[in-house]
Amino acid sequence: MVDVPDERLQRLADAVKPKKTTPAQVRVEDTPPGSRAHRVAFARQADVLVKVARCFGPDPEPRKELDEFTLDLVLADMTSVERRLEVVGKEARAGKKDAEREAEVLTAAKAHLDNGKPLRTLALEDEDRMLLNSVFPVTLKPSVYVANVADELLPSGGEGAMKVIGIANEEGAPAMVLSARLEAELTELDPAEEKEMRASYGIDESGLGRIARAVWEAGGLITYFTAGEPEVRAWPCERDSAAPQAAAKIHTDFEKHFIRAEVTSVDELVAAGSMDALRAAGKLRVEGRDYRVQDGDVVFFRVGR
Repeated sequence: MVDVPDERLQRLADAVKPKKTTPAQVRVEDTPPGSRAHRVAFARQADVLVKVARCFGPDPEPRKELDEFTLDLVLADMTSVERRLEVVGKEARAGKKDAEREAEVLTAAKAHLDNGKPLRTLALEDEDRMLLNSVFPVTLKPSVYVANVADELLPSGGEGAMKVIGIANEEGAPAMVLSARLEAELTELDPAEEKEMRASYGIDESGLGRIARAVWEAGGLITYFTAGEPEVRAWPCERDSAAPQAAAKIHTDFEKHFIRAEVTSVDELVAAGSMDALRAAGKLRVEGRDYRVQDGDVVFFRVGR
């Protein structure tokens, strides 16, 4: 479990002075040893794929390494699409409602996969993307690319890192450069020494922190906060979520019994010192069920019983 770095959380904690401060987290898990089929099966369980390429040591071939993994995923999706297309094709010929459109989308997906391309690079309307979800496509999952380089090549990473960044750019995915060996060494230092060492390499944040932030954004998540004397906490929320859905992240009953949301910004709360002070001054916005929670909102949810 990796904390998602967010300077706004510390600003809130400094202002509110809670008993507890809790950052948002993501779970980053390495693929277990096994066959290529096992690696694909493991990838199916993920929300975001972190693709790490070796760019150090003798004869690094990051593009070949990443292309091989992409091909494994493409072939897995090809099998799923062909099976579903066989079923939907029969339904379309029988005149089943909506089957014809799904067959068209699956046919386009098959042609794209036939060219060795992941489905993330196929132009799709949101409705068509939903139709593809029936085959649980792994190449439709968002990706984050990581170039693992020798520490002497930081911060740019050299030629190998440029290849990884190029692949990421082709897919419209985020990419970063780090040295896993250096990151392991830095975790053994005290905070002051770690900061000084990072600065000497031109990096200002831990590798895992950068990965967590990239996974957060690639997964379509935003952050909202709750802030009071007991706890200041960062919460995950899918982008464009309505207030009751965001409230469910705290407790599922909050969605069902939602009454309203009292909303402010980090800057306003820091200036006031507490939600109570803002409430007394009449400066909390009152929002209803249709309100779309925004990144950086500080929210107090009113719920019934």
